Amino acid sequence: MRRVLAASVALAAALVACGGGGVSKADFVAKADGACATGNGMLAIAAKPSSLPELATAAGAVVASVDSQTAALRKLEAPGDDEAAVDGVIGALAEVGAQARLLQDAAGKTDDAATARAANDLRGKTDNAASQAKTYGLAVCGQGLQAPVASVIEGGRTILKAAFVARAENLCTAANRKADALPGPRSLAGAARFLAAYVPIEEKLFADIRALTVPPGDDTTVADMLAAQDKVIAKDKELQAAAQRGNAALFERLDAEETELVTAANAKFDAYGLTACGTLSSF
Repeated sequence: MRRVLAASVALAAALVACGGGGVSKADFVAKADGACATGNGMLAIAAKPSSLPELATAAGAVVASVDSQTAALRKLEAPGDDEAAVDGVIGALAEVGAQARLLQDAAGKTDDAATARAANDLRGKTDNAASQAKTYGLAVCGQGLQAPVASVIEGGRTILKAAFVARAENLCTAANRKADALPGPRSLAGAARFLAAYVPIEEKLFADIRALTVPPGDDTTVADMLAAQDKVIAKDKELQAAAQRGNAALFERLDAEETELVTAANAKFDAYGLTACGTLSSF
């Protein structure tokens, strides 16, 4: 009996020493990162897209790379106790591929709004995959996708910003013509009439700009820019009310406040490349 017990203990110790017959986490990580390295390397040398067709092609390259990586990872044997964690990493990577496919489709259809949404979501999916992979101990899978995907998204942002700026500048140029054609006020009553015609032009212009597709990653900048203009519009309405009441002192004070608000808003529009909506505008 003692010999049998001793043999059993020795066998158990041997199994522990060799990982119980299964793959070790270190071996899995090495193989997984190796499988991801090739695909990531191909993406890293790709040029940043400068047009929607190029963006579609770049997104397609991300799809191909991620699909090949997830397929390779599924073929690897996961450490016995880590199957759920490994499945989570693979699932997160697969979501990157699916989202890149949506970006490829949107850019291929030259759908600016869908392209911006897909690019924003791709950033989030990629960061999630990188986080899960890092938590498990992978250094290349997931994390290695972040830089090339960021380059693709930045290309998309540049492309969509150029479209946003061109459309906004056209809107501002047209609105400037309408505002400039209004008769200049020569009295408080004239200012009231002027603002009654001017404010609707101003409101429609910036409502139209607000309806444009915002480049991915520029949401905060554009929102801040439009919020600054909203303050100008609100002040113009106060000026209109003061003029209608014939309150010259209040009108003069509000006019000075409006000048400061216009200067602040113009600086934000100019900084974004919208000079026809900024210092060269009538608003």
